[in-house]
Amino acid sequence: MAVHLYGVTRADATLPTGLQGRQDAPIRLVRDDSLAVLASDVDPGAPAGRKDLLLHAHVLEACAEELTVVPMQFGMALEDDEAVRQRVLAGQRERLEYLLASLEGLVQVTVQASHEEEPALREVLRRSPDLLAARERLRTSPGGGSAAAKMELGEAVAAALQQLGAEDGGYILDELAPLTRAVSESEAKGTHGILHAALLVERDQRPALDAMVSRLREELADRVRIRYVGPQPAYSFLEPLETGELAWA
Repeated sequence: MAVHLYGVTRADATLPTGLQGRQDAPIRLVRDDSLAVLASDVDPGAPAGRKDLLLHAHVLEACAEELTVVPMQFGMALEDDEAVRQRVLAGQRERLEYLLASLEGLVQVTVQASHEEEPALREVLRRSPDLLAARERLRTSPGGGSAAAKMELGEAVAAALQQLGAEDGGYILDELAPLTRAVSESEAKGTHGILHAALLVERDQRPALDAMVSRLREELADRVRIRYVGPQPAYSFLEPLETGELAWA
């Protein structure tokens, strides 16, 4: 057997009841002084698939509900508990203590937003009478207008949709940011994506953030879909913390 590693927390942590990881093995703590690794026993010869990756994430997110956790990448395994203590807890103690102290009481939530294509297009045309008129001219022209005219209109509409996406994504983030300690933006996913942001938030601020997301969903329901995931360990903020790009008193 080998020991699969999920993340690091405090040695006095209490795990969620009945929490299981890869291969249905119970999650346990490998402790050393003030630190502990979230771990489970696995058959090293068994192939790892998508289910294993999802279970790894589930364990971390279940623990993040109540515990401060430094997540570890999927696929990290060592031969036994003593190797975990020596190579992870003893070998990286200073770094892990710093990260746990910095993230105490904080969790990550992830917000993704995307446009509904047709409602977003209607809004763009409502805001731009010139685009609406150009589309109507093409619609009533013999043969639907020239290829050049169609291309020009298509490019203008695409630019207007991009601008609307930037405005809507920026508005969502502006409304959420005051409730957070830090924000990490990534490129929005999908053809109609307008926002992909990880938010670092104090655990006791979660209800206020939940309420704000609900309000934004209702306010923008005509053209925006908002996906809200969390709590999660602070995946997006570990590197900025270690490089000094993210710091607070």
